[in-house]
Amino acid sequence: MVLDASFFKEEERCGYLVTEKRKKVWAVGLELWERFDEVCKKHGITYYAYYGTLLGAVRHQGFIPWDDDIDVIMFRDEYKRFQEIAPSEFTEPYFFQNAYTDRIIWQISKIRDSRTTAIERNFLSLKDTVHQGIFLDIFPFDSVADGIHSEFCVIEEIRNLLWRMVMEPVTVLRELQSGAEFLLKPEFILELYQKGMKESFRVFEAFSEEHFGETEDVNYLLNDMTGKHSQCVKKEWFQNIIYLPFEHIQLPVPAEYDKILTRRYGDYHQLVPGGSDHEGVILEPDIPYKEYFEKYL
Repeated sequence: MVLDASFFKEEERCGYLVTEKRKKVWAVGLELWERFDEVCKKHGITYYAYYGTLLGAVRHQGFIPWDDDIDVIMFRDEYKRFQEIAPSEFTEPYFFQNAYTDRIIWQISKIRDSRTTAIERNFLSLKDTVHQGIFLDIFPFDSVADGIHSEFCVIEEIRNLLWRMVMEPVTVLRELQSGAEFLLKPEFILELYQKGMKESFRVFEAFSEEHFGETEDVNYLLNDMTGKHSQCVKKEWFQNIIYLPFEHIQLPVPAEYDKILTRRYGDYHQLVPGGSDHEGVILEPDIPYKEYFEKYL
């Protein structure tokens, strides 16, 4: 992707100073998106700009001035297909990262650029086992309770237990040994415990896929599990796609974006300046993360 030199000039947007360095970080994100979009079109995979990227497209026709990355979502069935083809599609200098590629278990996937640095402080000790280049985030959206399909509460309880088997298996095992009763058979829980974290996560993802589409609401599961059910949205709001300008590109967004942004942010037209969700991340668009570790850490 070739950007005009004027793109990188320091400027003030909405009273916030956007530095040349932040512009360079943006440029990396836009290039990641370009490759990501190319792969999705090649395989007929549907995705949507979301979170701060959707808000930026609607309100700023580009990045929110104090934000620094691109976020997209896919429904679980599309996300599964993407995970299957991504490892072979994203080769150097790009890297496809998910729960199976290195030592971190997370519910999302990332496309990273090996020529850059985005070191999350929680992962400083994992320099040799975790790719830490600048990234594009891909969030899977799953079915969640909608207040209509009451039987889905059982699905959610099982799914939450499967997630606990990923993140805190020893605690679940102790509860089982203390006489706690679960919706899953003790034999299955013990078998899953013995398989380990990554295999447990495969079961969690497979179960989520099996029950996708059984309710009218969708959400990123980690948000739903951590009490952010208010962020769930209607699956039907994604039925149609339109394209909105974002810097110099066009991003696919749900046609019902106003309902989505209102649900998530309330009066989303009101500016609330602040840091991005990655304020604790060391961002260097011109230095490969491996080199940064060697020279500075």
